[in-house]
Amino acid sequence: MGKKNKYKQSEDAPSAPSQQQQAAGGNAPPNPQGTARAQPSQQSQGQGGSSISQQAQGSGAPSQISQQSQGGGEQRGQQGGWVGQGGNQQRSQQSAWGGQGGNQQRGQQEGGGAGRSGYQQRGQQGGRGGYQQRGQQEGGGAGRGSYQQRGQQEGGGAGRGGYQQRDQQEGRGGYQQRGQQESRGGYQQRGQQSRPQGGAALPPLPDLPVGSIKRGTIGTPGQVAVNYLNVDMTEMPAKAYHYDVKITPERPKKFFRDAFEQFRIIHLKGAAVAFDGRASCFSVDKLETAGNGGDVKVTDRHGRTLNYNVQIKSTASEQIDLNSLRCYMKDKIYDKPMQAMQCLEVVLAAPCHKKTIRAGRSFFKSSEPNQRLDLGEGYECLIGLYQAFVLGDRPFINVDISHKSFPIALSMLEYLENYGLNSRYATKITTTTNLQQSRTYIEQFIKGINIIYEPPASFNSAPRIFKVNGLSPQSADQQKFQLEDKKETTVKEYFRGRNYILKYPNLHCLHVGPPAKQIYVPIELCRIEEGQALNRKDGTNQVSAMIKYAATSTNERKGKIINLLKYIQHNQDPTISRFGIKIVGDFITVHTRTLNPPQVEYKNKFMTSVRNGSWRMDNAKFLELPTKVHKWAVLYFHEPRGLVYNEVADFARKFRSQALTTAVNLEEQAEIQQWKDDRQLDNCFVDLKRDKFDLVIVIIPNRGTTYDTIKQKAELTHGILTQCIKQFTVQRKLNAQLIGNLLLKVNSKLNGINHKLKDDPLTRLVNTMYLGADVTHPSPDQRDIPSVVGVAASHDLYGAAYNMQYRLQRSTAEEIEDMEGIVGEHLRIYHQYHKKYPDHIIYYRDGVSDGQFPKIKSLELRGIYSACAKLKIKPHLCCAIVVKRHHTRFFPQGEPSQYNKFNNVNPGTVVDRTIVHPNEMQFFMVSHQSIQGTAKPTRYNIIENTGNLDIDLLQQLTYNLCHMFPRCTRSVSYPTPAYLAHLVAARGRVYLAGSRLVNSPQVEYQKRLINAGFMKSNPMYFV
Repeated sequence: MGKKNKYKQSEDAPSAPSQQQQAAGGNAPPNPQGTARAQPSQQSQGQGGSSISQQAQGSGAPSQISQQSQGGGEQRGQQGGWVGQGGNQQRSQQSAWGGQGGNQQRGQQEGGGAGRSGYQQRGQQGGRGGYQQRGQQEGGGAGRGSYQQRGQQEGGGAGRGGYQQRDQQEGRGGYQQRGQQESRGGYQQRGQQSRPQGGAALPPLPDLPVGSIKRGTIGTPGQVAVNYLNVDMTEMPAKAYHYDVKITPERPKKFFRDAFEQFRIIHLKGAAVAFDGRASCFSVDKLETAGNGGDVKVTDRHGRTLNYNVQIKSTASEQIDLNSLRCYMKDKIYDKPMQAMQCLEVVLAAPCHKKTIRAGRSFFKSSEPNQRLDLGEGYECLIGLYQAFVLGDRPFINVDISHKSFPIALSMLEYLENYGLNSRYATKITTTTNLQQSRTYIEQFIKGINIIYEPPASFNSAPRIFKVNGLSPQSADQQKFQLEDKKETTVKEYFRGRNYILKYPNLHCLHVGPPAKQIYVPIELCRIEEGQALNRKDGTNQVSAMIKYAATSTNERKGKIINLLKYIQHNQDPTISRFGIKIVGDFITVHTRTLNPPQVEYKNKFMTSVRNGSWRMDNAKFLELPTKVHKWAVLYFHEPRGLVYNEVADFARKFRSQALTTAVNLEEQAEIQQWKDDRQLDNCFVDLKRDKFDLVIVIIPNRGTTYDTIKQKAELTHGILTQCIKQFTVQRKLNAQLIGNLLLKVNSKLNGINHKLKDDPLTRLVNTMYLGADVTHPSPDQRDIPSVVGVAASHDLYGAAYNMQYRLQRSTAEEIEDMEGIVGEHLRIYHQYHKKYPDHIIYYRDGVSDGQFPKIKSLELRGIYSACAKLKIKPHLCCAIVVKRHHTRFFPQGEPSQYNKFNNVNPGTVVDRTIVHPNEMQFFMVSHQSIQGTAKPTRYNIIENTGNLDIDLLQQLTYNLCHMFPRCTRSVSYPTPAYLAHLVAARGRVYLAGSRLVNSPQVEYQKRLINAGFMKSNPMYFV
């Protein structure tokens, strides 16, 4: 179901300012303050486990502004170029800058220079290329930058950059068509002067086959390797056969593959058959199924023999058309050949099962001796190969690496000594060791894992595998249980009666097997089973350690993939050979286009350039600010050895002083109050609300009142605007950069607009509402918790100011159930601001797997149309599905450098050829600069486009919207409407925290309605 499990993504619980400390999770939500709040795993993907294969691969987390940084960095001058990868550093004189990430200071002028990202402004000191208005005098002449459409040329002068229609009719999509002699305001390309991302200048993009879906044309051309492998299918037969498999008994399933292998050898006479491990098998030979079943014996590694019965029979649709993989593009078959793909994926996995541990769709190699990647607390990181058939203009195999935590295969005594005992106590097991002090910590690890119990030699029995429920209530010398004759004895006495003296009777036993039964085994006779793929979320320490192993450059990542392919040796497998397929060659190379970034505009038309995915405010002021002077207060928690008044007053003084530099207008003196408990916090909010305070900064204590409690009281009960900051941050990490981060959010919450993009009629749709939606789901073990829907919609001219709606719904529902009601409310608010309804709705939908596209189109889009029909309006609707959970990665040529630490592609890189489905309107885009690891592109699938918006416009518009996120001065990894929708859904999770849910989602939602007046006065309170 593609669960995301994004529970506590705080929008304003700040901590460390440095972006280098951000989790490297693919597209994790931006966290400007480096909050230390626990962030649950996002990668469940319906597979179980705690893999962060998609998390630590190139953070989309945006870095923050570095404005007047007084606390960090070295300032050397006013003209400021900058070099380096982290920290706050300024140089003078030149504007050559190519920094990789972090928060780096630049001066006030952005002259020429050698920016590696290639996007240099033509501003006052001349850079080449870039996003520039060309003036009205550029009439005829040859096009000298962008790629023009291949259709009819317009009039006398070819357009020199930007979007050009194929015909002479008026553009239907809302963007303007230039006249016959006009070429103004386009995105100017660098043309032949620029080089691709890994080598020499390249020829123009290749022509598309006649009848293909139109692809984008603007941008600087380039080439890049992609982790897709060609598949040689010349010897593949035209069809295969599908059979149902039934194995009894149904448990233990872990030996099903061994049982089927015995069945294949004995009863199928060694036929080449691929088994999926559950209930299906595939063969290119027709198998005799009449009465084809038989008994087999399987011996496990401990010498125990298990008996199985295996039966196969033909399915209703026995034959699978493998030929559909050869002709789906040629014959324009719009339904993907799913059966053939599923068959070949099972075939492709055949050699992997023999050498690796499967978890989800990845195959993990056991660690080599003395090469363990230790994550601490009893876990190790294993590296696995992800593989899947994907369809581009031909079938490919997508290969990638995954990282997942596994319990280390140790004896239980070794685990206790190395990890399990609390550090405050002895780390060596003795006859006096008491586990009670560490009980909670130990049970967090052992509960649910499998252990191997090895009986003493005197028992004369084979080892057994049990699942652990926890520790016994008492130690072995005190823990009693009943024998078969109903007599009671202790565990210690039981083993002594069978000629074994426990070495550590003082230790608790493990309670194993069915929870209702009293089965206790001594810890000293148990060891942890190897290769266990657990369905549990990694702790903060494991995630942090995992990122260190997973966040590597593209070169290292590719090396890991190639090594795993060599280890598995697919082409040597007899089953794969019998199916006539062969993996060919290295990673494929595809054509790219790098879009020019927009210019960012602040107050008084102050323009700043986007370079390498980020920009600086310098001394700019926010674009729009409320005119009133805001009453504000600071609340802090009273506790021994906590904050003192002078520290709070000093924080308030610094905050207000820096606010003036960005034109955020706060009263000179803040009201400073303290609270001792939740009741007193309520009283503070009541008083401040009565006195009409506009902003309350709440310092979250290290212990006591939580962020969730503060937000619930402020937003659901009292309706007062808050901005949270941690006490630890105020005391230890307060600097100008962090305050600047806070001001970005505070200005948005106070209905200001931080920035907008320089106007360009070619990408600015008139009268448009940008809509973003996301649904977060509970983890598989929390099905009683509802899913949270978050929908954000713009209500300004720039796509910078948004309002929100959230809902609770069934945890099993992927689609948004109340889309009609939500969109109706957003349209009502849009009308309040503009006195008219939008002509265009651009809808970015996040959190949807490929199989859910038809349901989104039939249910959610129908809800949008219904909401519009009730208002008797018919706006054009464009829906783009934002897909982040995939394994496509780009691998540029060259090596990492000080300017590109992980050797990633430049922000703005688009791929919409070769690896996209030929019959679908889709593209991949990397819109951000990765902070750690390999950048993950976002895939966009356009499933509705009633306004016939041009693909060039959609791609540039999508890239531009990635620069509008209000909490940072970086382009983020997917468009702002979808990012804000994620924040809305995360806020909905906050409203659920700490309470027991017993009613339906609709009833629980009614109990958590946001204060109506508060939502109207501060619509962007959730940022």
